Amino acid sequence: MRCFGATSRSRIACIMNLSGFTLPEWLPWRAILPCVAIGYLALVRMLRFQALRKMEHKYAAYLSDPYRLDYKQARDVMQLSLLYDTPFLFAFGTQWALIKSYGIATGTPLLVKTRQLCDPQKIGKRAEDTAVFLMEFLVGDMDSERGRLAMAKLNWLHRQYAADIVRTDYVHTLALFVLEPQLWIGRYEWRALTELEKVAYLIYWREIAHRMGFGDMVPETLEELEKWKAEYERTHLYFIPENRIVTDASVELFLRGTPKFLHGFMRKLFVSFIDEKDVRLALGYPDPPAWATLLTTAFFRVRGFVIRHLFLPRLDKLEPLGKPGGNGRICRSSLNIAFEPWYVADSWYNRLVLWVKTGGKMGPSADRFKSDGYLPEELGPVGFEKIGKESVREEAQSLEEYVRRGGSAGVGCPFAFQT
Repeated sequence: MRCFGATSRSRIACIMNLSGFTLPEWLPWRAILPCVAIGYLALVRMLRFQALRKMEHKYAAYLSDPYRLDYKQARDVMQLSLLYDTPFLFAFGTQWALIKSYGIATGTPLLVKTRQLCDPQKIGKRAEDTAVFLMEFLVGDMDSERGRLAMAKLNWLHRQYAADIVRTDYVHTLALFVLEPQLWIGRYEWRALTELEKVAYLIYWREIAHRMGFGDMVPETLEELEKWKAEYERTHLYFIPENRIVTDASVELFLRGTPKFLHGFMRKLFVSFIDEKDVRLALGYPDPPAWATLLTTAFFRVRGFVIRHLFLPRLDKLEPLGKPGGNGRICRSSLNIAFEPWYVADSWYNRLVLWVKTGGKMGPSADRFKSDGYLPEELGPVGFEKIGKESVREEAQSLEEYVRRGGSAGVGCPFAFQT
């Protein structure tokens, strides 16, 4: 008991003596914490790039010419940034790719016409379905049965509006999906993407484009894609009212969980994320105030610095892909929803997580949010879940043959597997 009346230093020394452990008399106590801190920082530095070095060692033969990767290798390379090193800004950049696509005046009239992205009752499901499709293609195996069914359903949905869709708009959206995450990661993340990773994005997205029927329109290199995007925006990026309608609806979706007194503040931050003036003009937004740009830039830069120098890497890759349930349908994790809990199973854990995430406003629901899960062939707007399923399954079977023959590299041209 004599230890409890001592000073902090002598108390620790007393306890260590009672336990049989003693420190050398020459070791100054004031040096222990700095040594621990230096050791921790050295450990962070040693482990931070370990996964990247391992991946580059695996694909060392492709570092000099990454365009030799096939789409399966490209997917493997992408997993590092998508699920391990930079998942936050990958997802953030992808969201802003969608927002920036609303500046293309040939695409937004259809979005307004269908009401899928401007009706408050529909936009949440549209956003979550988009996330599910992307997860099935980017995280899941698009050669698998569920991946092929998801691709076939996406194609079927697009065919319902084929007369109103400008095919080159597909290429522009793909360019944004490839380039925008790279831009955000390169500017603000704790490390930039390597050339191997950047090219892998293009190769994999071009394979997706082949399966959607416009792969022959996608440029072969990143430099050509950036040039194509810039030229396309010179003639197609301009303001029409529909651009602002769709973008405003997306802003309102982002603000759903924010107290109303903060909405004005958050809208200014939203605009500050769109750093290209021509894009802001096309969306109908004014320049952001200087303080908003400074605040968002400072946040992202501080975040990148802290992660790079102070955080150990995550223990394992994220697993955002939905898991099949006992009923054969696929359920999403409550941790991975963005706005509404579509396809989240009704369990006490998910109820608790959603109660925290939404402030008690939303929870799993069989009637409202299909808590029994989804089938890939049923994704899409309400009213389209049960129709076209036979056509979707037939195309998925055709895709199986396409995959067996090596994808676009083996077949040679888009949809040749259907002839």
